[in-house]
Amino acid sequence: MLTELRRITSFRLTVLYGGLFALAVVGLLALIYAETARYQNRQVDQILQSEATRFSAAREDELARDITYEIKRDVRHINFYGLFTADGKLVEGNLDHAPQDLVLDGKPHALSIAANDGLFRREQGIRALGMPMGNGRILVVARDVALLEQIRQALLWGCFLIGGVILVLGILGGVFYSLPAVRHIREIEQAARLIAEGDYSRRLPQGGRNHELNALAGIVNAMLDETERLMGEVKSCSDNIAHDLRTPLTRLRASIYRSQQQVDLKSPSRPMLDHALTQTDQLLTRFRALSRISEIESRQRRAGFAVVAVEPILNELLGLYEPLANQERVNLTLEIGSSPVIECDGELLFEAIGNLVDNAIKFTPAGGVVKIRLEATIDGPAISVSDSGPGIAPEHRRSVLQRFYRVADTRSEPGSGLGLSLVDAIARLHDFGLALEAAAEGGLQVRLLCWRQNSVIW
Repeated sequence: MLTELRRITSFRLTVLYGGLFALAVVGLLALIYAETARYQNRQVDQILQSEATRFSAAREDELARDITYEIKRDVRHINFYGLFTADGKLVEGNLDHAPQDLVLDGKPHALSIAANDGLFRREQGIRALGMPMGNGRILVVARDVALLEQIRQALLWGCFLIGGVILVLGILGGVFYSLPAVRHIREIEQAARLIAEGDYSRRLPQGGRNHELNALAGIVNAMLDETERLMGEVKSCSDNIAHDLRTPLTRLRASIYRSQQQVDLKSPSRPMLDHALTQTDQLLTRFRALSRISEIESRQRRAGFAVVAVEPILNELLGLYEPLANQERVNLTLEIGSSPVIECDGELLFEAIGNLVDNAIKFTPAGGVVKIRLEATIDGPAISVSDSGPGIAPEHRRSVLQRFYRVADTRSEPGSGLGLSLVDAIARLHDFGLALEAAAEGGLQVRLLCWRQNSVIW
């Protein structure tokens, strides 16, 4: 889901703008923090300089008393005073000793000292001002800034917290806004997969807030409408030709057959009549196959579905094609790993496997092997027909399922190029998978996956 969301433009833009807004808010609060800290330090420095000026102006006999008064008046215990002799002894104040790192230049500095307010001792972050007095003594005036530091720290953490909240809300908003787009894309992907599998009546879904996807789906649907119309015209044309020519071809065959029977075997015209009869039979076979494929593709045979045992069908096929295999000197074997039952049209299943076995025997050289296997998988039963013939290159395996398509190397062989098309039509009628793979024997293996699935496997 996260990978899909990252591909959605609305999600990326929402997160981007949320991140930029969070950075802007953090930057603004950081500026406020810096200005607040600068202002607080300036206020404390002004207070320290004011008190230092007042103490330095007091008489020597009143200075200690003024310091004691200020200490008692400070109920918050945030002010520190110290009057020290030149050798560092405390004369008056609430500081144990003069800060060692304090520069006596009459300017405030940030320090950390040990303070005693009469109750306990503690390390205190302060801003302190030290200055020498006229009588050799040293005056230190300091103020506790720990509370100000806590306020500034709280403000700083608030910057990051608010920025993080904004960023998280931006991500959640992007997810909320982009989930319909993800669902829409999944629906489009599913519809496109069904269209690619041959369901040309399917259209890409439209709806929701994704106007760009809707516009694109509308364009594709219009293209699919036109494509379906053109394909329907071509299919209708071929079906009509197959239907309309079947009767005259049947009559033609009957006429040729009668002429053949009336001509003496030694007549010079007898071979020509035999050849004409053979060619007419091939034409009729092709037209019957075209009509058969059209009938199956129109899904008019679903009424014949029932629970069928597969093993008897394969045994019957073995008995039917064994004489042909022996005639072609091909070893035909049957391996049954289980005896499952499946819901299908038994006659169509027999026809599909029979076409596969017939093709395998036709293209397997003398001394080769054709194997029929029935095996149980996790998903369901699988029927495979493999041979030791020349096989089909991977780039041609999808094309051989098209009507009349024949690989260049096999065009000299008898046939119409409709056998695998018929098998494919039967597999689609049952929602079975059809897999064309390289066989262990070196040729082609065709597997019929006898369970409902969403896609055809190549």
